[in-house]
Amino acid sequence: MTFENIFKKGFLSSYVNNDITFRFSVIALVTCLIISIAICVVYYLKARKYFFSKDFALSIVALSLITAAVILTIQSSIVVSLGMVGALSIVRFRTAIKNPLDLVFLFWSITVGIICGAGIFYIAISLTIMLGIIVLISDDVPGLPRNKLLVIDMAYPYDTVKLKEILDGHTKWWNIKTESISASDVNLIIELRGLKDQEKFISELRVLENVRNVSVLVQEGSVD
Repeated sequence: MTFENIFKKGFLSSYVNNDITFRFSVIALVTCLIISIAICVVYYLKARKYFFSKDFALSIVALSLITAAVILTIQSSIVVSLGMVGALSIVRFRTAIKNPLDLVFLFWSITVGIICGAGIFYIAISLTIMLGIIVLISDDVPGLPRNKLLVIDMAYPYDTVKLKEILDGHTKWWNIKTESISASDVNLIIELRGLKDQEKFISELRVLENVRNVSVLVQEGSVD
């Protein structure tokens, strides 16, 4: 008997196939379904202020159930598990995730599916409760002040001295990121930190000579 045969025999003998009963499979999938619906509720409560996607919510439930079914199948046979690894390795997903929180919900649903497929339901329930609380109260947690971008469109020439006085008087720190000057136009993009009174700041900029347009962009990309 060669070393390869000994290795194969020892590996296969050490692996014990788990007989996954119909009752256990139903319990695992139903529990996974209930928890994934709870994740969807958290997603709805979080995303309704911004943008709620029905398709993404359905994906959370479907992804969790599919993952649980895969884990249940893998436990039944080593041959099936190796076949699934080979089949899933050729799958490529190219959908861009723009919001990092959406990525959290996707990994959350996959993790719940793995845990429920393994039959450790109390971990899945505890994880969902803790993550749900963290996600829902995240809006009420004060964060660090964000830097803002000031975009000014004006005619050339412009009053640089007055512009610097306004910036110094309303911000703690500022820095010109981009300065585009043509024969008759000037476009400035200035990074601001510690903006005190935004409305008064914008109104003072608008009364400057040759100023055409003033915009303030925050980190989320909204424009004032």
